[in-house]
Amino acid sequence: MLGEQDLGPLEFYLAEALRFHGKNVNYYNIHNFYPDYWGKLNVYSHRLPRRFDNSIKNKFIKIINDEILKKYRSEKPSHIFIYNDCLVMPDTLDYIKNNGTKVIVFLGDDPNILYPSKKSFLLTVMNADLIITPDSGWIDGLKMLDISDDKIFFTPVGTDENTFFPFTPSNDQLQKYQTDILFVGTGYFLNAWGIKRAAVLNELSDFNMKIFGDKLWYELFPYFPKLEKHFTNIPLSAKEVNIASNCAKIYPVVVNSGVINGVSTRIFDGIASGIFILSEYKKDFDNFFPDGEVVCFKSKKELKDKAEYFLKNENEMIDMTKKARELVMKKYTLKTITKNILDSLDS
Repeated sequence: MLGEQDLGPLEFYLAEALRFHGKNVNYYNIHNFYPDYWGKLNVYSHRLPRRFDNSIKNKFIKIINDEILKKYRSEKPSHIFIYNDCLVMPDTLDYIKNNGTKVIVFLGDDPNILYPSKKSFLLTVMNADLIITPDSGWIDGLKMLDISDDKIFFTPVGTDENTFFPFTPSNDQLQKYQTDILFVGTGYFLNAWGIKRAAVLNELSDFNMKIFGDKLWYELFPYFPKLEKHFTNIPLSAKEVNIASNCAKIYPVVVNSGVINGVSTRIFDGIASGIFILSEYKKDFDNFFPDGEVVCFKSKKELKDKAEYFLKNENEMIDMTKKARELVMKKYTLKTITKNILDSLDS
């Protein structure tokens, strides 16, 4: 299992779920494959002339791929799961496939969107034996490349119920996280994704709200100054997100524009934690929550109106959260989703 996320990595929980089903799994985060200084060089090399930038990035990618091949030759796995792109190069993938290993890619992003740091992402997807997609809106782009239906597995992301669950927080935890409205996530820089996120959350700036995230939010505050008083420059781990969710009442979910129809992992995690979810509407809600178990909004004003309504009708909010959690625990835990994936691989 290859992963690339740091805070609450889905791929780590997916590996745990595979172990639950009796599979021998080793999980590796590619960011542990290189010294820290290489990570910093890779981030800042774009400031150099292009030939130096390209040279640094090629060396950086080679270090990662050499380590992947080293692990592969040592372990000789029957299957390799890759979350997103993990900077796996085409020749590395060819070597793995030529030695009889099946390659499964779990998409966290649309591979047909331009991501400057993921230059060969789409090549990895095109050469995979199975592509797991949590967004039905990405499927047409895969089919355009003549990827057959039997190689595309559509599924919700799901949640790890051992990480996200209701509990009674301590006084110290309440002092740190207690609020009516909680949001945890990156600010995305001053770009379309960041501006959209800030503009939507700005509708809630007059509520009792806490935002936890990275320093990228500071680029947005000059344009949305009312948000800054709600912000704490601390990215939260998955464990901390669960604690914070148990200290708050409402979690508004605002996704980036790369999500076409999909239901964000934060929705499943939040429901599992027991917090009431107010989410930006996407079409896949109709598949996964067909009876309206999750309340959605289609505009900033609708978000504000619904937040105000449910804060005045907390019993209704609690009842809806209970029903949504029952559904998630029944159908959308990673253990259940992983079994479905394994069944697909065996068929």
